[in-house]
Amino acid sequence: MKKLTGLPQFVAVCATRNLTVAAQGLGVSQPALTQAIAKLERQLDVTLFDRSTRPMSLTPYGETLLDYAQKLEESTEALTDKLAEMKSGSGGLLRVGCGPDWIHEILPIAISALQQERPNVRVSLTVALNDDLRQKLDKGDIELFFASLTDDYFGSVYQSRILLREKMHILARTDHPIHQGPPKTLAHLAGQSWALTGYDTFGRQLLRRLFRQADVELPPPSVETNSVRAMINILRFSQKLGFLSRAHANAYPEIKVVRTVSEMPFREGGVVWRSDQPLLPLSERLLEQVKTVIRDRA
Repeated sequence: MKKLTGLPQFVAVCATRNLTVAAQGLGVSQPALTQAIAKLERQLDVTLFDRSTRPMSLTPYGETLLDYAQKLEESTEALTDKLAEMKSGSGGLLRVGCGPDWIHEILPIAISALQQERPNVRVSLTVALNDDLRQKLDKGDIELFFASLTDDYFGSVYQSRILLREKMHILARTDHPIHQGPPKTLAHLAGQSWALTGYDTFGRQLLRRLFRQADVELPPPSVETNSVRAMINILRFSQKLGFLSRAHANAYPEIKVVRTVSEMPFREGGVVWRSDQPLLPLSERLLEQVKTVIRDRA
């Protein structure tokens, strides 16, 4: 069916049931209004008004069309309100992604503060590793994500802001023998059993670089996973070593930092979004809340 014409005129006539009065309200001539209603009836191939009554009454077809028109108006108003909320940042749906490090303290606190400040805001939170987050960002499934920012693919296609710099650590269960005695060398740690994320993940790259600088070969992990949560739980319930940030050690009392002779590297964390999709006011406000949380933690 072609787009309906004359729907506003039809609604105006329904309100008065009088063509003359409705025409005056619309600022058009009565013949022009009559033609508009007639054209609408031809489009639908039905009679909308019973013109034998005074005032005019709606036919069953007219009642059905009026119900449709009212719902359409309500939907249009709701859409207009929703768009206004999005433009002002006072409401709407915010689709955000993050790496596992960000869900322990930073993002939950920031999201809670945002929703206390703006109760109409809804948040869809996706937790994944960087490769998955970048793919979701490219597909439009999320609007921005918080993660480690040292990956090579954060080029001109993306915009990013560094928000924190945090030291990485080798972690193990609190009762692991590795905690006994003096700080351990990387050569000693190379003889241990490891649980790590995939070969190309940021943490694995950083750890491999650390061992190579000491001319020590990082052994292949006995457990490899694409889930940081899975790796944490493996560390909690086994005698393996892992490589994560201090935030993970603080979040789980069963694991703690392994003391080492070598200085551990830092990671830079921040927010990423596409250059061709500028941040909306709501995203900007969440970013400000995240900065506040990081500043308070520091």
